[in-house]
Amino acid sequence: MITFDTLRQRPLLKWPAIILLVWLSIYLILVIAFRPSHDRDWELGHESLPQITYSATSSNFSIKNFRNFDWTGAKEAEIVYQDRSFDMADMTGIDVFISHFDDFEGLAHIFLSFNFAESDNVVVSLETRREVGESFSPLLGILRQYEIIYVIGSERDIVGLRTGFRNERVYLYPTKATPEQAQELFRRIFVEVNDVYDKPRMYNTLTHNCTNELTRPVEAMSSVNFPLTWKSVLPGYFDEILYDLELISTDGSFIDVKNRHFIDNESVDVKSATYEQDLRQQD
Repeated sequence: MITFDTLRQRPLLKWPAIILLVWLSIYLILVIAFRPSHDRDWELGHESLPQITYSATSSNFSIKNFRNFDWTGAKEAEIVYQDRSFDMADMTGIDVFISHFDDFEGLAHIFLSFNFAESDNVVVSLETRREVGESFSPLLGILRQYEIIYVIGSERDIVGLRTGFRNERVYLYPTKATPEQAQELFRRIFVEVNDVYDKPRMYNTLTHNCTNELTRPVEAMSSVNFPLTWKSVLPGYFDEILYDLELISTDGSFIDVKNRHFIDNESVDVKSATYEQDLRQQD
């Protein structure tokens, strides 16, 4: 039986629908107003998009616009983009870097380093492609203010900037991926790299960020299922998920493992000939 109280409560049921409609309307406006583009005045380090080409006759592949900057300040560098070739058969594994760029532990950037036996490692970093004068904001990332860029380059460049002039809190976690798994993930990610090269794509703090754009191909090629929690939304806590899923070392408590894989910026020098090895002597 419908009572007066029931009638009085019914309008309350409309508010979630109204809020959803307003949000969808706002998002539609944002989609129309902010279209992705490759043609903007990009900030230092985001000028050129990488592109991958595979050999039809061997396991070799080449990377166009491999970034290998010599940084002379936090926002100053000798610009060096290279065309580099690598042998997929030499790939041995994957390391996960988590670099905290803010005092708040949850704000961090996650990127991967693919290890090679006979050459330098290859870093893959999905970032917001910012214009000159722009700075990163999680809120603006939801409001379609940034494009996506895959930065592919050397550890001396991408990691060295963070352990050096930026002096960020950086952690390096070797994963348990086999060479075959590393190679498969590499192939899947570089499909996305080439897609972005061909067609610009918008960044989204919640749905298309440095974490889930790397976890989706892992889930597609394996039985791993990353949980959707606040630790996924805040990349600075993502190492706890890696630990819980046993994708990194679980030799000790999580705090012990985290402390072992912290990089002491004072103990590594990007100018050293052994910089990549020195990063791995910290754990």
